[in-house]
Amino acid sequence: MGNLGKREQYYLMLLGIVVVVLVIYFFGIRNLGYKYEDLCNERTQLEEQLAYYEALKTQNDETLAQINALKTSIAEVEGQFLPLICAESIEQYVLKTFEDAGCVYLVSAQAEDITPAGISLPDGTPSTDNLLIKRITVQYSTTDGFNIPDYNRSNTVVVDGMVDEAAWNALLDEMYWHGSASIVGYDEFLDALETIEAENPDCIKINSIGIQAEGGYILMTASIDFYSATFNYRVSEADTSAPYVTWAGSTNINCDGGIIGRPFIIDDPNSEWFNTLMSNEEATEGERAFSTYYSSNIFEEAVNGSDLLTVLNIDGAAVAQPGDEVPED
Repeated sequence: MGNLGKREQYYLMLLGIVVVVLVIYFFGIRNLGYKYEDLCNERTQLEEQLAYYEALKTQNDETLAQINALKTSIAEVEGQFLPLICAESIEQYVLKTFEDAGCVYLVSAQAEDITPAGISLPDGTPSTDNLLIKRITVQYSTTDGFNIPDYNRSNTVVVDGMVDEAAWNALLDEMYWHGSASIVGYDEFLDALETIEAENPDCIKINSIGIQAEGGYILMTASIDFYSATFNYRVSEADTSAPYVTWAGSTNINCDGGIIGRPFIIDDPNSEWFNTLMSNEEATEGERAFSTYYSSNIFEEAVNGSDLLTVLNIDGAAVAQPGDEVPED
């Protein structure tokens, strides 16, 4: 090195610097460049993953909103059915509703299960969901305006196993024709049905109503359906706004002078059958479930022993006897 001239020494120094720079580049700067590229690529991948997860988050929010909306719809449909069927509770509710309305002369009450048609899915396969229907059928009686009504033995004359003669005579004094306006039960029957119908129109339906005229009184029958269900999936909501679902028939029909169930004597002056008397045979028909056990027996024997007009004790009226010509409607 000492034998070299200054120029050679400068060249060697320059060569050394070049070598050092090359070493630094190859083993330092270039590797840093590669690492930077890797970091840029990793950053790009992470940004793509972040965008993916952000999209998933948005989809999850939308899915959650859809799930909540479906839960709300399911709850609305579930509310259209009774949560369970308990025949005793349903029958008790029906009887109490009639009693509260003043329709108290119960003849019979029964409960039965109604088997509906099976539910099929859109693909034709049977559904695991089930519809449950419990039908309550009740029959009530009106009074007849003559015999003594009895509700829960309210008019018993037996006290401590003995007949209370004063009570007995007082009740017998009440056995006379009080007029057809005194006949109770029909309007109360309709009031009870209206109350039941309005209670829960989604799951309580009046199935049928029947009226049967007896000897001066009326037997009234109603069948009421209560709906429940066992659902695994509930995807529909009943629409009761259609006219074939909700009653849309004629109203405010003039029925003045009409008759629903024939009384012993028609004392409505608006009626075409005013003062028309029922025959003895018709007047003594039926078991009179509304009356005391002795009242109907006394009435039947009195009518059969004389005639209905005498028993009703109506004076000063031009009463049409059975067999007389009846005005045309």
